[in-house]
Amino acid sequence: MSYRLLFSWFAILAAILPAAEARAQAGAAATFAGQVIDTYWGEPVEGAVVRLTETLRPDGSRIVGITGADGRFRIAGVPPGPSQVSVTRIGYADLYQVLDIRDGQFTEVVLIPKPVVLEGLEVYVDRLETRLRELPYVTNTWSEPELKSAPDLNVAEYLHSQPAFEFVPCFEDNSGTSIFGQRLNCIRTRGTMAQRPRIYIDDAPAFGGVEELASLPTTAIYRVEVIRGCGQIRVYTNTYVEGTAVRQRPLLPIVC
Repeated sequence: MSYRLLFSWFAILAAILPAAEARAQAGAAATFAGQVIDTYWGEPVEGAVVRLTETLRPDGSRIVGITGADGRFRIAGVPPGPSQVSVTRIGYADLYQVLDIRDGQFTEVVLIPKPVVLEGLEVYVDRLETRLRELPYVTNTWSEPELKSAPDLNVAEYLHSQPAFEFVPCFEDNSGTSIFGQRLNCIRTRGTMAQRPRIYIDDAPAFGGVEELASLPTTAIYRVEVIRGCGQIRVYTNTYVEGTAVRQRPLLPIVC
């Protein structure tokens, strides 16, 4: 091989390799990190849901992160480039924005608070806790941060994954369309017999049974209560809680 031909091959490789490397870097997954701040007080916002609304990972999973006590979030495996991002938290105005996501980039997001909601929320939750304490039954509760830590699950799947709690068959019934409609239509908690639960969503009876729980994503839920012995599952959505916190409507008594 002549010197001129050898030089030509090196020139071609020199042109190809950087372009290939650039394409590989462009297709590599990024880590989307940042912090959510209260725009009025400058304090971190805990429990905010950061979601890429129109982008999925290659395996089809949703891209969601939750802020910690310091308001920070870190989401790995994010396709780089422009994406529609939503940041939501009960008591704050929802934020939607297109961001150009790049690996190593730190994004600061500011949310506008709803002071009336935030003030009423503390009172409302205290009233819910008081109502449960007045019952002669053991209760389990799951709050917003716990529920949002499992963004790919619905409420039925989330409860089924909890220790000492499971959905079991009441009897063989293959008429439903989902696994929870077909078989797992009773609940069993530690120390209780299997029983068909009475389900309430936003303080109203839910006649769709466990399958209706399976239609509710955990990211839309503020609180879940399970009353053992009484056989009740009570679910409160973000929208309902926010409206109730503002209006301060009286709580209905729990009848077992």
